[in-house]
Amino acid sequence: METMKVHISNRLFLCLTFLFSVMLGSCEDTRFRVRTPPGQQVDVFQQTAVPTVDILWVVDNSSSMEEEQQALAENFSYFFDYLTSTGADFHIGVISTDVYSADQQGKLLGTIPIISRATPNTAEVFTENITVGTDGKGDEQGFYAASLALSEPLVSTSNIGFLRDDAYLFIIFVSDEDDKSFGEVPYYLRRFEQIKGIGNDGMVKIASVVETEPGSCPDADPGTRYAELATETGGMAVSICEQDFAANLDALGFSAAGLKRSFALNGPAKPASVAVWLKTACNSTPPPEDICETIYDDCKAENDLYGYTCVLRQSLPDGWAYEPDTASIRFYGRAVPPFGAVIEVGYIPDVETY
Repeated sequence: METMKVHISNRLFLCLTFLFSVMLGSCEDTRFRVRTPPGQQVDVFQQTAVPTVDILWVVDNSSSMEEEQQALAENFSYFFDYLTSTGADFHIGVISTDVYSADQQGKLLGTIPIISRATPNTAEVFTENITVGTDGKGDEQGFYAASLALSEPLVSTSNIGFLRDDAYLFIIFVSDEDDKSFGEVPYYLRRFEQIKGIGNDGMVKIASVVETEPGSCPDADPGTRYAELATETGGMAVSICEQDFAANLDALGFSAAGLKRSFALNGPAKPASVAVWLKTACNSTPPPEDICETIYDDCKAENDLYGYTCVLRQSLPDGWAYEPDTASIRFYGRAVPPFGAVIEVGYIPDVETY
């Protein structure tokens, strides 16, 4: 979702930047004026809409991956629960890194190869699909396998129905070794981004579950290429060596859902002047009251529909923080703005840092 940055210079323009495009009241309404954060400047952002997303897991099936596959299966609920809680319309498919065996080579695995919100017994189905075996070749080619899975002829044959034109694409590579596909990382970056068409590269995000730091675990090699590809798309690289696989899968679920945590202001702010207001529509679930300093419920008004306004606390673990180095607001925990929410940040510009 494109970021909207608005400089508030007068009351008329302030009215125009409010959350709702249809108002029955006037800009002179005193209730409206107190619903806007203080400060000489107000930047307005909108959280992404509820996504349609196709999620492809590319899992190493070499002889050393038995424990990692088991950990994925046992902790899948952390990924799945977060994804379903957002209301996302998703497809989940699994392939292996094996490009030699005729029954692999980018083909979706499992008796139910495409998992969606309508799939019964989802955890059991994912467990079957993610257990890709350990008899694959030692030269794992995750990039090449994924490119096969997401291009012809497979998208019209073995993998038909998985890739949707209007869906975001999220690819997750899981391996205890690096990718050995022929070709440099930028080549595969272009190839994956062009799957959604020219100009739609922002609809593709990649993540990796690999050894992120050399020597961090004895039984894995650094996944340098996987991590580089993920970083280039704005995705994340998490460690395959962590004991707490649940936390990693929770983070991946968050990333797959597409919610933004950080929003860059139009310029540096005086930290003490920053105020953050979160606005949600009347037909949505309002933020939890305990993360708000104040919450206004204008959906009960007889004549005007303002929605819910939460003046968010500046706190951890559920709140926001101003990051001076990037002049941005970062949200934490339950304070992360929900889909479709509008965020207003009022502040006094710190002119000395310009």
